Amino acid sequence: MVKNEKADVSETYADSVVSLTPFALKKLGIVSNQTLLKVDTYNLVCIPYRLSMKGAVLLGSFSRDEIVFFQRFKGSLAGLNIVIQPGDSPAPRKIFCRCALVQFLPMKGRESVGLISVEFRPCPPDLQNLIGSYMMLMDRLRADYRELAGKTIPMNPDTAKILGFNNYATLSSGTVLTKLALFTLGADRLVFLAPMQAPDFQTGQNVNLRLFFQKYQFNVAGRITDAIRLPTGVQKGTVELEFSPELVDLLDTYYLEAKLGARVPKRPT
Repeated sequence: MVKNEKADVSETYADSVVSLTPFALKKLGIVSNQTLLKVDTYNLVCIPYRLSMKGAVLLGSFSRDEIVFFQRFKGSLAGLNIVIQPGDSPAPRKIFCRCALVQFLPMKGRESVGLISVEFRPCPPDLQNLIGSYMMLMDRLRADYRELAGKTIPMNPDTAKILGFNNYATLSSGTVLTKLALFTLGADRLVFLAPMQAPDFQTGQNVNLRLFFQKYQFNVAGRITDAIRLPTGVQKGTVELEFSPELVDLLDTYYLEAKLGARVPKRPT
């Protein structure tokens, strides 16, 4: 039964690619600065960039001559060491991946950065399980995003403390960056207050928000659905948010604590 479940996971997510954002690295437990790729007799320090059950894309700092030199090993066998330490693990452990070097090229626009692609021969079971577990987490978070649609939390000192919100958020559109105060927060929308000197926001305007929490600092894309100037000159607006795994993860924890009895305390009067 266990073997069948593992087979199902490897088949379901065989073509899935994980972009190794800070959130993904944290959930996977990958210690990125300890990744090592052995090519011939050379040990190359790399940073994982993308990961799948078929292979990986790595980044490394190389001179132009070094990139040209390592291109001669295209198609050669290599060994990739990935160090992982999930949050509940007392000590790090290594996953060794036999692989073939697919390409070794400079990153476009950054010639000192090498973009290395490898193909697993085959993907180690431990890495398959790790990727499968992460993809199932993402599926759950996307389902929670849909379930939490329309549900918002009033942002006050008490809720900010429970969420670990650092009371700092910015909105950018083009080259303009505006500091915001959050009025309410949900998985699919938020209401903000912007200072008097902020430019007028337009309905339908695409924006990018950066939210600062103790656990995560992350960007989330959105679209302004409403914006008005209050009599004080302060601007109040609503942003419809795209899916953000960091935000849904934070809200899941918040609502779980509330469900278990850690209710939001009333503000003192």
